[in-house]
Amino acid sequence: MKSVLRQNAAAAMLLLAPLGAALVAQPAAAQTYSYRVAQADEGRINNVTLNSDAGLRPGATLRVQVSATPGARWANVSLGDTVRVPLHERAPGEYVGAHVIRRSERIDPTGRMTVHAGWGETPVALAFNYPAAFQAQEMGAAPAMANVQVNRFSMWPNDTDRLDPGRVVHFRVEGTPNAHAWVEVPDVVRGLRLREERPGSYVGEYTVRRRDDPDAFRGARVVLRSGDQRVVAQVNDADRDSGGHREWEGRR
Repeated sequence: MKSVLRQNAAAAMLLLAPLGAALVAQPAAAQTYSYRVAQADEGRINNVTLNSDAGLRPGATLRVQVSATPGARWANVSLGDTVRVPLHERAPGEYVGAHVIRRSERIDPTGRMTVHAGWGETPVALAFNYPAAFQAQEMGAAPAMANVQVNRFSMWPNDTDRLDPGRVVHFRVEGTPNAHAWVEVPDVVRGLRLREERPGSYVGEYTVRRRDDPDAFRGARVVLRSGDQRVVAQVNDADRDSGGHREWEGRR
């Protein structure tokens, strides 16, 4: 069994030379390093995405997403000798996990992160280099921040005459993935958190109360925050101004 595992691991390492590998800079300092890999006997690991809200500093939140064959019984990503991030299958073939870096942990971006998964008796392991943006920085240094962006902010019903008490108002935002998003309606609701149903797509709902002014929903705005940046977009302006109004935390 150990011999088979070593052979599989060695074969997986030979697949590290990417067929059209791409280092893609995502908004809000998220970095993606993707490989296309060959089919394994029991399952296939396609690519891995590593995001951070503050580089590799203690307290930074790392988010890992792996694309692989659906139905793995277990999966995790090793980010060094002491950090292993468990993954769960959020959608078929989409495995996600998160980890907050502790002060006692040291992650070396010049090393490799290894995805482990098991579909059958023989585990599958595949190693990836860290994205170049992580390799270039020293431990404790934050990566360069890209602009946080709202591409679309919609609300329905969008006719305020239909916003009777008890009506459920739905919000959807498309923008920077792995951020924090919330909606504010003047004198109605403040800090209505939206959930990220898929990368970069945030949704939420609000039930109109009797004391609410329906006209206030004309001024609904969304706030999207990642790291030290946030962007604000009005529900009526988001489609025309895809970037919204950007602000830096602590500089307002």
